Amino acid sequence: MKHTKKQARQLANKSELERLKEELAKKNQELYETKMERDILKKSLSLFGPSKPGRKPK
Repeated sequence: MKHTKKQARQLANKSELERLKEELAKKNQELYETKMERDILKKSLSLFGPSKPGRKPK
């Protein structure tokens, strides 16, 4: 019976590891998407943002 407890513990540890791996992958995807959004906003601000002093739109 000792083996079954040990196996159960290893299985629990493995499932915890899998859960953490999935969580990390999800966070990495969120980080990537956030960086892409930031870059898009920076680019659009440089293209369409407030005009510099001394420049008048035509």
